[in-house]
Amino acid sequence: MKKLALLAAVAALTSTAVLAAPQGFNNAPVPGGPQGFNNTAPNTVEGVKSSAYDDQIVTLQGRLTNYLGKDHYEFTDDTGTIEVELDDDYDWSQIAKDQLIQIVGEVDKDLLSISIDVERAIPVQQQ
Repeated sequence: MKKLALLAAVAALTSTAVLAAPQGFNNAPVPGGPQGFNNTAPNTVEGVKSSAYDDQIVTLQGRLTNYLGKDHYEFTDDTGTIEVELDDDYDWSQIAKDQLIQIVGEVDKDLLSISIDVERAIPVQQQ
């Protein structure tokens, strides 16, 4: 009987602990990713170049400033420039050269280069 009461008490404490989850689970490191981790992705070109890892999802705000050939462009923000790839399988007609945009993409980091494969780009409404 005592064992049953002890098990019931442990179960009650455990379920209460689950309901009272720790705070701070509101900053996802990547869009749509799990929340509560402090490993947030860099959000500037300089940050991507200095600390991003291969295949990391990043979100940047800046402008397409130069066409590099095929589906490669130069993306510029206040901290620098980086090469981005806009896959020709997508329709990018909603964005234009020198327009302020937000991009979400995957870092492609090799031994000698770093670029971003853009998955989504949307115009930013300026105030």
